[in-house]
Amino acid sequence: MTMPVILEEDEYLPEYGTLVIRDRYDAAGSAPLANELLGELATEALSGTVATAGDGWVHGHAGDPFQAVRLEAHDEPPPIVLEEWEDVVESPFHSRSGRVALGYLTGGESQETLELRHRGLFRVRVARRAAADEEEGDVWLVQFWPAADPGSPRWVRRTRPAVLTPSSGWHEVLGYHVMSAAWTAAGPGAPRPAGWLDEPLRGDPPDAAICAQLGVAQPASQRDAVALLVAAGVLVEDGEGHRFAEPQPFAAERLDLPAALSVQVERAAANARYTWAAADLTSVAAWGDPAPVEDLAERLLVEPGDVPGLLAYAESTGLVRHVEGGIAALPRRVPEPVSVPVPVVRRPRAANPATFEGAPPRAGVVARNGDVVVWRMGEAVVFGHSPDEYRYRAHETLTGITVATSAGPGMLFRWDGTAERLPADLGSHPVRSADGRYLAGVEHHVGRRSWDRPHLLDVTTGEVASLPQTEGLTRRALAVVDGELYYADDSGAYRWRPGTEPVPVAAAQVDPLSGATLERSAADVVHHAPDGTRREVPTDRPYELAPGGERLYAFQYAPPSVWLIEDGEPEEHPLPEGCDLSTAIPAAPFWETPSTMVFSHERGGRTRLVRWHLPTGRFDHFDLPPLTGYRPFPIHPILRDVSH
Repeated sequence: MTMPVILEEDEYLPEYGTLVIRDRYDAAGSAPLANELLGELATEALSGTVATAGDGWVHGHAGDPFQAVRLEAHDEPPPIVLEEWEDVVESPFHSRSGRVALGYLTGGESQETLELRHRGLFRVRVARRAAADEEEGDVWLVQFWPAADPGSPRWVRRTRPAVLTPSSGWHEVLGYHVMSAAWTAAGPGAPRPAGWLDEPLRGDPPDAAICAQLGVAQPASQRDAVALLVAAGVLVEDGEGHRFAEPQPFAAERLDLPAALSVQVERAAANARYTWAAADLTSVAAWGDPAPVEDLAERLLVEPGDVPGLLAYAESTGLVRHVEGGIAALPRRVPEPVSVPVPVVRRPRAANPATFEGAPPRAGVVARNGDVVVWRMGEAVVFGHSPDEYRYRAHETLTGITVATSAGPGMLFRWDGTAERLPADLGSHPVRSADGRYLAGVEHHVGRRSWDRPHLLDVTTGEVASLPQTEGLTRRALAVVDGELYYADDSGAYRWRPGTEPVPVAAAQVDPLSGATLERSAADVVHHAPDGTRREVPTDRPYELAPGGERLYAFQYAPPSVWLIEDGEPEEHPLPEGCDLSTAIPAAPFWETPSTMVFSHERGGRTRLVRWHLPTGRFDHFDLPPLTGYRPFPIHPILRDVSH
């Protein structure tokens, strides 16, 4: 037996409670399987009680906490000590590329890749156990080995039942707000003030006829809700308070329910009992195409008496159907298209400003493929290349162009043509001093023990000053002014000069050019101008500081406009139609100079930059060349004052 290839991730964070392993795309890879029901999300089944697999994917039932995952590639079936694991399942798997990676349910994969050393059909074994007492989540072992005839899915070990206890139905009968009172009264709910029992019950109360059957009136307060829950048998008084009854009585056995509510309760009970096991069943049906039913209890490791109800549930929910020879999986249903006429209301617009041909971006752009593109003598040239999968912000500095990237420190492309990693991880949203000397940001480690740490980098010397690492992910960089880092956390904002202790300041935003600040509170917003004057800012829009600290601006999306506050009242300035005003993307509007703002504008798959000269009100445009690709983002130039 050859040595296995191993990939480990101790802090994998699932999306929607689903561990995802996905085949790497390969244009020259093998063809997909003919059975389309094995495609990812081809059926309506979930990830199953442990895991299911198909053509290029594995989904595991993981929950929301961080998970420890170990992937192994073998040339033959590897041994496993079953007693070390709580749950074990084996399934066929197909790889078109011979390479897999951890991924995310909404799309995308991590950069680390496991080489399977083969393409085609495999057997995959997924084993799961709870993490150690002080660790969150589960520990996973996922082993792949090639198999010309991989058979069908089979559950090898379970330490908990696949078919669960049906829900009692009280949530459907009494409603969310009453059941929330149960969780609070029994202890595990959110902490409440001492007088919470006398607070009014939120939402609509349960039906009066239901309450009458239990011998109590409709609840008007939290205290009334607790009394109703005791009457229903959901809660039991224990002398010191309340606890949940074990077992809880079923609502359908205690009450004479209306027909519609009875159906709702039965459906909820069946969902709680069979949903995850039905996904296992669907995986067997999809790989069997069709699969026999005679050995389902043994294959799924469920009680034989549970199989008829499980089959009935899977059929009633459109997961499988009976055919000659067994059961076949059903494809995901296409939702019926719904067309609802929505009236379009457009505010009257004074003008759609014309634009004139203008100059290229002053500092350049970062292309879709990671190329750093600058303009020399009017021609676009590739100045460097950022190899990371994701790129977030780019800045012009005294020593070169920096690009914030995924997976650790960003890139520095020096003016002499060399490239290197920055000496510190400044996160995805670094800030830069107005003179281009300093960069600052917050390094974030997201995992079982998350922490963050702010750094201040002098790009001219490479020296890095850092604040202590603290638990949590609360700190963010605001600005660098005169060699001092302004940053904020959940408790407020601070100013820090290396070698001293951080000093609290009243600032939600800081202008790196002038040091002016915006102070925000629940009641108002205050502008502290460069000359020290103080004025209140209207709160009808989220105004921000423009470079120089004198102007305030806010975006309006429909129709596209910028609201400016200079010396007096806010004034609306229309923008050309199509300007992208989103501030959450790398291609967000930016200040090219203290008096010039630049917007991205998509035109037929190409990006046009629209530049607004505030002193004159003139707009010009520049169409980026094809080498910049789709949706490039700008390099923020040093904020020297070149206003006209």
